[in-house]
Amino acid sequence: MRSCVFSRIGAIALASCIIFAAGAQALAQNMYPAQGNCGYDVTAADPGHFSYQQPCGYPTGEDFAQCCKPDRCGPRWSFNAEAVALQRTSTRNQSLFLSPTAPTDVLNAKDFRFPLAFGPKLSATRHGIFGSCFDVEVAYFQFDGFEANRALTDPALMVIDINSAFAVSDPTARYASQLYSGEINVRWQWLDWLTLMSGFRMIELNEQYDARGRNQIYTVAQDVNSYNHLYGYQLGAEGEVLDFGCLQIKAICKAGAYGNFARQNNQTVISGMASFSDSAINERVSFLGEVGVAAVYAITNRLAFRASYQAMWIEGVGLAPEQIDTTNFLTGATKVNLDGGVFYHGGGLGLEYRF
Repeated sequence: MRSCVFSRIGAIALASCIIFAAGAQALAQNMYPAQGNCGYDVTAADPGHFSYQQPCGYPTGEDFAQCCKPDRCGPRWSFNAEAVALQRTSTRNQSLFLSPTAPTDVLNAKDFRFPLAFGPKLSATRHGIFGSCFDVEVAYFQFDGFEANRALTDPALMVIDINSAFAVSDPTARYASQLYSGEINVRWQWLDWLTLMSGFRMIELNEQYDARGRNQIYTVAQDVNSYNHLYGYQLGAEGEVLDFGCLQIKAICKAGAYGNFARQNNQTVISGMASFSDSAINERVSFLGEVGVAAVYAITNRLAFRASYQAMWIEGVGLAPEQIDTTNFLTGATKVNLDGGVFYHGGGLGLEYRF
């Protein structure tokens, strides 16, 4: 547990140093992209045109200072707010209930189908940080509504760990999941149409699997929980694919490696007979990749309507049902299965405001 804490502190410290170094370098060297634009005052834009950039002719020295002085660098702040509907894939193969008469699954973890989950996606960007042509972006989203329920009509064997299964009637199962993401990025407009970014990101993926069943002698209640805490460094890019004046089409991609500090606990209670409980912690390097596209339509020179689509893949995480086969109540040799992966995709609608 102590090594887990030290690793987590080290990951946060490393990310902070990278972000601070990027900002300090921009301030010390007053850097400007060899190819790119410096912003200009939004009020000078053509009416209805949602572009804040104007060629500066590769300025240096006094020309640079003139181009990037406060009254010429366009919006100082940008804010995005979207309501997003996200779809989540099911897990991989894991037996949950078995047939009492044949070695087949009555219910498998991959049989769960999650409905759409709705959540907010927010971001704020400070342009021209430290008087440079670097921007700093902070973004956050959360989704709490991933939940699926199944009820079976026939008797079955409830699988509680790698060794044991109990005969029950009227079995029910519930699978729920929550996803949270927070990130801070340094952005640099490298070309007229291309912005590069790098930064620190945190991901929380928490899951719960609950199963219930009964017979004439006892009732069985099983609760499995998994917690994934991902901290890491990411790189990304945002490009302007099409520009129709009032309407712009943008594409974005991000990818990063993360230290995943995970734990799981499995508790099963058989009324009037026995209670089993075990837990474990583990660490590994996980991967996250994200791609998206957004259409931004200018309502005024400062306000725009935004429609987006995003897809995100996380690999190397612990999913709740997949912890059953790594739990061993008999020997206590319980582990955390961190070989799981999950894919999300969906769209959002919102507003973008700059000033």
